[in-house]
Amino acid sequence: MIGLLKSMATTMRHALDGSTFTVEYPDTAPEVSPRFRGVHKFSQERCIWCRQCENVCPNDTIQIVMDEQRNGEQYNLHIGQCIYCRLCEEVCPVDAILLTQNFEFTADTKDEFALNKEELKNVPWYKDIDPLEAREPDRGGWVGEGEGELDYQ
Repeated sequence: MIGLLKSMATTMRHALDGSTFTVEYPDTAPEVSPRFRGVHKFSQERCIWCRQCENVCPNDTIQIVMDEQRNGEQYNLHIGQCIYCRLCEEVCPVDAILLTQNFEFTADTKDEFALNKEELKNVPWYKDIDPLEAREPDRGGWVGEGEGELDYQ
């Protein structure tokens, strides 16, 4: 009984002190941890179609369809069944797939959660934060030094 009264007193003390722990979303954007795993972003220009992301995915979220010359034709990702384990991002040798901090995605049906490579390419960054620029160690020395523009930047 004393424990119950102590816990209620603590709750009331925090409730009446005027400080708030909530964010008025969507009017105010919440602070997201730098390690947060949100919706994926895919770069077809970087991808070498090694299929490592498809092989490492624990629940077959990623499907890659290739033609006879081993060129990638389709890259499909079902974000509705993804567990955001980040294994696909870690295994990619050229950073072609990244998990953004974007958590703002909705759908009316589960079929709308199946995204192709064009839809993944157009996923917006959260607050314009590019995770490649904040990475340690700097991987820019060996990734993306070729000619032409990249779709991430």
